[in-house]
Amino acid sequence: MKFLPPRTVITESEEETRCLGALLSNHISGGITILLSGDLGSGKTTLVRGFCENLGFRKVRSPSFTLVNHYMAGGRRIVHSDLYRLESRDVSELDLEEDDSGDTVLFVEWAEKTAFFSERPLWRINISAPDAFLSPERRQCVFFPLNSEGEVFLSRFLQEAREVIPL
Repeated sequence: MKFLPPRTVITESEEETRCLGALLSNHISGGITILLSGDLGSGKTTLVRGFCENLGFRKVRSPSFTLVNHYMAGGRRIVHSDLYRLESRDVSELDLEEDDSGDTVLFVEWAEKTAFFSERPLWRINISAPDAFLSPERRQCVFFPLNSEGEVFLSRFLQEAREVIPL
């Protein structure tokens, strides 16, 4: 099955990356799994922080050492995980499959460490700093739908967000 082509959003600062996360929280009302890829310091946690802060949760921290953080915000259950320190064979011990259900919003940083499939809407967002020397805070966020449910969610998000973010 052919999905929508990837869509790119450029943010010019850490604040704009947080605002992109907030925009996501305004448009995602049901369960979804979002796989986040990018180098260290690229803004993966910043995006999740913006999502959660917009829903009223202010204590988002990187799950680099805890591996999985659970939040309740805006009446939603949010799970934020980080696979960076794990070997691919250790990922199953996190039981992320349990969090990939219902109305939970599941963010998985360093998701490329494992194959991930979902019955729910599934996206990958690759975050990079394409001009690290000239514009160190600029981020390129590329959105990919990974299943038909994810394509429906992404299409709806892009349609609703078109007036707010340049696409």
